[in-house]
Amino acid sequence: MLTAWFSAALLFAISPLAVAVQPPQETAAGAESSAERQLPTSPAVAGDTAGQESALDAPPSEDADAQTAALLATAPDPVDNVKKMFEPPQDVVRLTKDGRLWVDRKGKQVIVDGYVAMSRGMLEMFACPAGTKEHESVVAVLARSRDVHTALLAIGAQTGTPVQWVPKYVSATGQPIRIWVLWYDKQGKLQKTDARKWVVKTGTKKALQEDWVFAGSNFWKDPADGQVYYEADSGDLVCVSNFSSAMLDVPVMSSKDTGALQFSAAEGRVPDEMTPVRLIMIPIPLPSDDPQPRDPAQADPDQPPADKWLTLRDDAKTSAATAKTPAAKTPAAEAAAQ
Repeated sequence: MLTAWFSAALLFAISPLAVAVQPPQETAAGAESSAERQLPTSPAVAGDTAGQESALDAPPSEDADAQTAALLATAPDPVDNVKKMFEPPQDVVRLTKDGRLWVDRKGKQVIVDGYVAMSRGMLEMFACPAGTKEHESVVAVLARSRDVHTALLAIGAQTGTPVQWVPKYVSATGQPIRIWVLWYDKQGKLQKTDARKWVVKTGTKKALQEDWVFAGSNFWKDPADGQVYYEADSGDLVCVSNFSSAMLDVPVMSSKDTGALQFSAAEGRVPDEMTPVRLIMIPIPLPSDDPQPRDPAQADPDQPPADKWLTLRDDAKTSAATAKTPAAKTPAAEAAAQ
């Protein structure tokens, strides 16, 4: 399920106030083909495979190493793409120094940037922190799970409890959270969708119906070194399979066993892998005996976010406009068309 560009793992180097993401490097398919490896001359003759085998076992030449290094150096960088494409949102609080995570206090919504990690295949997550479980998540976000948890608490979202399996199954609880995805398509047009539409029941085109709930994950203390860890930091940010470590989970039974995964990426709806995206998380009001009218400044979870929440940087706008402008026809091309 891993794509070629993602064969090298993402690494996190995180301080309490910063999220520093080391982007992946792509290993290009066929980078060590015979044409690039410059195999040494073999004494083999027709019908003699011994010399051929010794040639294949020989190490790559220095030239081939240089070619491979050049390929890796120019590989697409999804993290850098996000930063180059999107302007930071306005009138919000940035939660971490270097991360792409913000809190809109007035609108009571959390904003986090990321990119498409998987556009097809079975899922355990909808979203994970970059560098963790991209091979089973639709989106990788540029923030730690614990920081997204903190952001949701900052806008008043209420945690519940993660899924329980013993002595019997009890689904995850917590305040429902609506997630919207914003991105720009290949024509440079702003697109918005309910994140549930990017997840379908495996083998069908039926989109996920349930909203995620703020289960809240758990903390775990390592007896070996006494360090305390937030379990969802390992990847379980927004789950579609039930995990007791999930920060957000589906409130229905959903297996995490390989071969029995109930949900898959909505192939054809999810844009290409590495497409930069912005997620907006909005708590859904809890039932109340005395419901209060919604503050006009507060985001409505049932309505797509306003266009202002995702704007392109100036250089990205120029690139998008150039891509949409038809190339001028040469005299030869015009003659051929006639």
